[in-house]
Amino acid sequence: MTAAIVLAWLHYLAFMFMAGAAVSQLFLLKLVPAVETLKTLTRVDRIYGAAAAAVLLTGFARMPLAHGGKGMGYYLHSGAFHGALGLFILAALISIVPTLRFIRWNRLAAAGTLPDSTDCRGTRKLVHVQLGAMAIIALLMPMMARGL
Repeated sequence: MTAAIVLAWLHYLAFMFMAGAAVSQLFLLKLVPAVETLKTLTRVDRIYGAAAAAVLLTGFARMPLAHGGKGMGYYLHSGAFHGALGLFILAALISIVPTLRFIRWNRLAAAGTLPDSTDCRGTRKLVHVQLGAMAIIALLMPMMARGL
């Protein structure tokens, strides 16, 4: 019972860290680009990636009956599970673009060039899509838990 509670708590906490990191990216991308802002964006992006990995790992760890889950068969036959996992993978794939941009921007900043506002606006749109996917995932999770 304790393992089930701890795994659920870690799963929810990781999801909150992931969403918080994405919101932080939105805020930082709204600021006028500066070297320190770009470094912070890279750090926040690492937190986002680590939190996403933790969401995935704790989510799969919760599935077995022994950890309070309903068993693999239950989840594999759930459309909500497939939808949530598909959206999670989509958000992960989309997040590659901002990550690569942050790395490129830091290299350019080291050479004395900062990204223009158009690049930042485009990256903000991608982060908005990721947050939208997370919102839908948050809707699908209780649906999945209740067998809808």
